[in-house]
This record gives sequence, structure tokens and C-alpha cells, in this order.
Amino acid sequence: MKPSTSIRWSEVSASKQPGINKKGWWQASMTVSCQHPAHRVTRPRRVTRMLKVALFVAAAVPVTSMTLAAQPCSPFEGGRVDAELLQLMRDAAEEGRLYRVVPGESKVGFCVRHFPGQEFRGEFTNIVGGLVFPPVSSQQGQALLLVHTASLESEDTSLLPLVTGHDFMDTSRYPDILFVGHTAHWHSYTQGHIHGDLTLRGVTQPVIFELAIHPLENSENDRPARILLRGRSQVNRMDFDMNSYRYFVSETVRLCMSVELVPWQ
Repeated sequence: MKPSTSIRWSEVSASKQPGINKKGWWQASMTVSCQHPAHRVTRPRRVTRMLKVALFVAAAVPVTSMTLAAQPCSPFEGGRVDAELLQLMRDAAEEGRLYRVVPGESKVGFCVRHFPGQEFRGEFTNIVGGLVFPPVSSQQGQALLLVHTASLESEDTSLLPLVTGHDFMDTSRYPDILFVGHTAHWHSYTQGHIHGDLTLRGVTQPVIFELAIHPLENSENDRPARILLRGRSQVNRMDFDMNSYRYFVSETVRLCMSVELVPWQ
């Protein structure tokens, strides 16, 4: 009688650190059943070696994944953002000048007027990114935001399928919206604006956000421990190939953000 050995592989989700999505890793579970005592001597060493190899692989993968995910700006790598800008943000992280988005406490929204005299309001709640403060206020800062379009929410549930569909957001084909802020100018410690590029539906257009900062928590150094960043801008939806319903939906789309940020650690 031969023993029956089975190996089951299952994906295990890694514990999530705020603002960072870590990959899962593979965990092996092995069950050995041997109904005849004679076979308990011939198979155990082989099974033990297989189990050790499986556990070694399972243990090695999360270390690599977590190391990569822990790097600043990792969601923006792969050619999506200029390497020089990414390096500027990494340097700022080492100097304590990079603030990251707090998940669950941040939203990016938009408003658009439509017939008959009403307004559709939507909010994206799954956002990652960060903001760089310059060493002195006279210098420029940078920002990166990645918005996952599947997180769009609205009280107007009747129009939500239309907004997420092919004529507008087309979230099935374009799962995210990217904002790359190249130069942030600060008029004061709490007011400024940032010039950047907005990529929506695969189209990139320049946009300027007006910014306002509100400290929420103080720290022992000269930088706050938590801040609220509010921003507003507007775009023409036609510039992003959203040309449908032009007689019923306004071309102007107002953008707004309310983002909580904490220092990268």
C-alpha cells in the first residue's frame, strides 16, 4: 500500500502598511497519509526534503516583495514617471521632506454639470502618492498621485454606470489616473500652486492645481507630523477624448482633492 502525499498551494495576503500595496506570497501545506506502517520508514525523508524546499521558497518571496514595496515611489516605476523626478522624491524621503498619502483619509473628486441644471459629483477613494516639500520655500517641490478608477463612488448611483463606462471614464480599459506634479510654487507656508501633467484615458494634458495646506498634528521638528492638502483645478473633458453627450453634459469638469499626508518613514 502506498502513502498518499498532497501539496496544496494557497496565496496568503501580506499585512498591509499604510499607502503601500504588498504582494502576497505562497504558502505550502502538505498532508501525508500512510495506512501501512511499513511505508512510514521509506517515505518520510523525501517528504521532509520537499517540505523544507517549499517552505524556503515561501519564506524567500515575501522578503523580496516587501523590500521592493518599501521603496519610495515604487507604484510609479516602470517608465511611467521620469526617473529624475523619482530620484528627487527618493532623495527627499531620506531627508524627511517626502510626505505620503494616508489611505482611507484621502479623496480626489470631480464635479460636472449636466441637463437639466444638475451636477454629478464623484469621488475616488483609492489613492497612492506623495508630496515633496523643498528645503526652503523659495525652491520648488514635486508631487505624484495615482488614482485607482475602480474606487469611484457617487451618491448618484443611476448615472454611475454611465460615468464609468466607455463614453467617459472607461474604467475597465483605464484602471488608473496619474498626476505628475513637476513644479510646486509656495506663495506662503500654507498657500501655493503646482504645475503638472494629468493622464486620463491614456491622454496626458497639462494642469495647474491651486493648493492649500492645513497642519493637523505637530511634531518635535519644524515640519508637521500630519497635514491636510486641499487642491482644486478644472479641465475640459474633450481634451481627454470624452466627447459624448456634448449637448447634455458640460465640457468643463471641476477637480478637487482632500488628501491627508504624513512623513515617509
